[in-house]
Amino acid sequence: MKILVSACLLGQKCKYNGGDNFNPTIAALSERHKVIPACPEVAGGLSVPRLPCEIVNGEVMNTAGESRNREFRDGAEKCLAMAERENIDLAILQSRSPSCGARQIYDGSFSGRLIPGEGIFASLLTENGFRVMDAEDFAKDGGRVMKIDVSGFSERYSVRCLHHSDIPAVLALCRGNPQFYRYCPPFVTERSILHDMKALPPRKDYSDKYYVGYSDGDKLIAVMDFIMAYPDEKTAFIGFFMTDASVQNAGVGSGIIDELCRYLKGVGLSAVRLGWVSDNPQAAGFWHKNGFLETGMTYDAGLYTVTVAERPL
Repeated sequence: MKILVSACLLGQKCKYNGGDNFNPTIAALSERHKVIPACPEVAGGLSVPRLPCEIVNGEVMNTAGESRNREFRDGAEKCLAMAERENIDLAILQSRSPSCGARQIYDGSFSGRLIPGEGIFASLLTENGFRVMDAEDFAKDGGRVMKIDVSGFSERYSVRCLHHSDIPAVLALCRGNPQFYRYCPPFVTERSILHDMKALPPRKDYSDKYYVGYSDGDKLIAVMDFIMAYPDEKTAFIGFFMTDASVQNAGVGSGIIDELCRYLKGVGLSAVRLGWVSDNPQAAGFWHKNGFLETGMTYDAGLYTVTVAERPL
């Protein structure tokens, strides 16, 4: 995996006070994965040391009342570009930071009070479809997170996480399947794809979400929205799966699903769950053919009803 990590967690002296937040567990990831350090504050031109900053009414301010918004946002954009260049699979970011906080940040009063929210860089990553995890959450759930390597989903195709820069290719693939959207409106747009990249089921976070693409050479041939450990620890959930029109009716989709199920069984899962639009006979036929059976549950999605199905592993 390619993992972007807040540089202070790797021992780099880039904190506002000249120190670091060295985390030996996170630093040890470099033994098995490609770890890419990033400090958006330094990348934005701020010095070490520097005055503490917090987000005040949407703008980054330091304790002297000076705006550091430009430096924080410039640095976040530079580090986002690096994440896109590297095609990272995951970002592990320093807790509570006005740049990197992924779950909580300080409230802007410089009193130590915390509120739910994201730092400037963490927010930019999630807006662009990247998986982001808080460093403290990684300490609790890192074992499960590191269990999944999407490149292992297929032996035949190249598989990687997709991000904002991949939206045009995803849009082209989806537009080639107009029949799907007759049953599952509205028709696909760039905005709807970005929404899907960020969408999460209840009580889940981005550490368990994988919006992946399957490629045959340079050609994107399938897209899948995959959620680990949902609705329970032993079950995975496929929120969306679509193949390119050029490879349909040739067994490609079924082959991808079979490979995925073998992989998930190998990492200890016991079932895969998904849903299809109840009125769509093609979807029902495809998933029945691939071993998925109705659970008896349905739910109202507004414009259509969804049938919930599951395949044991």
